[in-house]
Amino acid sequence: MIEGLLGIIDKMRIEVYPNDEYNEAEAISTIFVQVNPESYTMNHQVEFCEGQAMGASSQNLKFNKIGAEEVTFDFIFDSSGVLPPAKIEAGKVEKLPLLDSLVDVLKPAIANPFEEAATVEEELEQFKDLLLGYNGDTHETRYLQLLWGGFEMKCRLMSMQIEYKVFRRDGRPIRANAQCKFKGTQSYKEMQAEQNQQSPDVTHKKVVKLQDKFTLLAEQTYNQNKYYIDVAKANGLLSFRKLETGQTLLFPPVK
Repeated sequence: MIEGLLGIIDKMRIEVYPNDEYNEAEAISTIFVQVNPESYTMNHQVEFCEGQAMGASSQNLKFNKIGAEEVTFDFIFDSSGVLPPAKIEAGKVEKLPLLDSLVDVLKPAIANPFEEAATVEEELEQFKDLLLGYNGDTHETRYLQLLWGGFEMKCRLMSMQIEYKVFRRDGRPIRANAQCKFKGTQSYKEMQAEQNQQSPDVTHKKVVKLQDKFTLLAEQTYNQNKYYIDVAKANGLLSFRKLETGQTLLFPPVK
């Protein structure tokens, strides 16, 4: 309520993690952007395998996969004093302290004209190091989580293009725009949880019910009727004609 009356705006934040587990206790930093983006671009892509018969003038597109989401944001860096600075906090932080937010709101909008502005080089370097920095332990760049209002995305940084716009008399930049492209990512645990459980490429466990037939269970699992002998061997069955109700059977992946 107080924040709303004072016009305090929730800033977009970028949480930085060392691995794809996204364990909150292991969060490295939380970046609160200087200015919320005016817009962002989402890209959704479907990938196909292209096949073309000899002498044909057109192609037959076979579905391959749905690519991960991609999003592009523009982040402003300004050290002129007109805008409140960006904030980087250690660990996972959901909101800046109220006192820090008040200081930003009450800060004069006009900088001292007789004081030379600092450059944005240090802030940009710190930003790049967190998003692009190489982790020697995991031999990877960081894992990120973008959070802004209802927007939430676990991702990795694909590219960063920096445009310098305003300069001091000595040529050092005081304003820059960093265009960042992120690509969505999932941990192996999440992918396994969302994987189609009817796929023949994963191991299945099935509990035998009354009237179940072994050959039919194998056919339902693999969509073919030729693997039941292999499944019987995998389960150490001497006979698959008589199954015990409540018995657990393993259906290994097709190789």
